[in-house]
Amino acid sequence: MNLIEDARDLFLPAACASCRSARAAGGGVWRGLCPDCAQELRDLRPRLATPLHAAPPAVAAGPYAGALAEALNEYKERSRRELAPALGRLLAGALAVVAPEVPGAVLVPVPPTAAARRARGFDHVAGMAAGLGDLRPCLRARPRPDSVGLTPAQREEAARRSLRPARRAIRALAALGRPAVLVDDVVTTGATLRAAALVLRDAGIEVPAAVVVAAA
Repeated sequence: MNLIEDARDLFLPAACASCRSARAAGGGVWRGLCPDCAQELRDLRPRLATPLHAAPPAVAAGPYAGALAEALNEYKERSRRELAPALGRLLAGALAVVAPEVPGAVLVPVPPTAAARRARGFDHVAGMAAGLGDLRPCLRARPRPDSVGLTPAQREEAARRSLRPARRAIRALAALGRPAVLVDDVVTTGATLRAAALVLRDAGIEVPAAVVVAAA
């Protein structure tokens, strides 16, 4: 967080990103949230998601509902980047469940399309995952239709057509011989996780699991 943003929050405190009816806290991991919404997120416990399409098993920090869904949407769609530490803390909880089973694994974030990144001004998944481990952004995303309204089969086809390897980065990762844990914001059907895993597996990289912030 830079000096200008700190000064803005000091004199013009923002509303809570989740309930939008109380003032957000001024600092710390739970910055951007009021005490009640922050407590709702702290009370979440990781859960096993069961995506379709033979995607890697995914552990979610919580359900896509309530304060978590609201905070995630504000972070992604309204560039409330001060929420990254809180969402990262939730991801860390999910990763703690997976890590003992995949020692030495690197983290591979599912990428946004170039258009989504330009619109948001940042890579929202990589932002949440920063500091959680050995982050290896080795996937790229071509333009794809909005998933809202698509059937599961259409979602899978869109994901498969969109994701591709960043060849130099993926070759470097394959040379390490280490497994990869996929990282994403929300899992719905698992189509995106499956498509990402297929790209990595085609390069000889094992993908035993995924972690996400929320399961829809």
